[in-house]
Amino acid sequence: MRSLLLSLFILSFLPSQAQHKKLRLPLWTFHQSNVNIYGVGLGWFPIYETVNTTTNGLRLEVPGPGLFIAFIPHAPWDTAYASATPIPADSLPEKVNGINLSALGSMTYQVNGISLGLIGQVNTRANGLSFSAINVVEKHNGLLLGIVSITKNMRGIQLSLNAVSEQVRGIQIGFMTSSKNTRGLQFGLWNVNEKRKMPIVNWNFRS
Repeated sequence: MRSLLLSLFILSFLPSQAQHKKLRLPLWTFHQSNVNIYGVGLGWFPIYETVNTTTNGLRLEVPGPGLFIAFIPHAPWDTAYASATPIPADSLPEKVNGINLSALGSMTYQVNGISLGLIGQVNTRANGLSFSAINVVEKHNGLLLGIVSITKNMRGIQLSLNAVSEQVRGIQIGFMTSSKNTRGLQFGLWNVNEKRKMPIVNWNFRS
């Protein structure tokens, strides 16, 4: 009996701790704060403020800022610039569980699933598959595809003509590959890591 009463008490308490996020389905905008969208989340520009919004399904950004991503002066996480401030994992303004899709490309904080953009995209964290001509991701786990791809932490496979990472745990494949902290393999015409510079195949498995 005591266990039952305790369980009921915990269940009644949990909703009050959920930051009162509103449920929206099957179609809503991801520009609204404190919302859980189940279905399709629509928007027309990236989110920069803390909105605490999660899209479960399809996040569709039209047209997206992809054309301008090619002109960003530096990686968003580069702390050499005063404007670059790290975002804690537990306070990301927006999350996508499912598919993140944009005609030109998008700027999203966290994607768990598939992220697709034609020209360019910038993600803070991505788990799954990311594809765009210019792909900039702070932390990526899975498969990263693009003509040019830049990451801070890469775990998995990075496949691009020019694959650049600060840290790699896995495989880089491209025309040129580069990593400052490598535990894995590099395949390309020219490969650079902290140990050596070599054509065709390079590697490092030691700290």
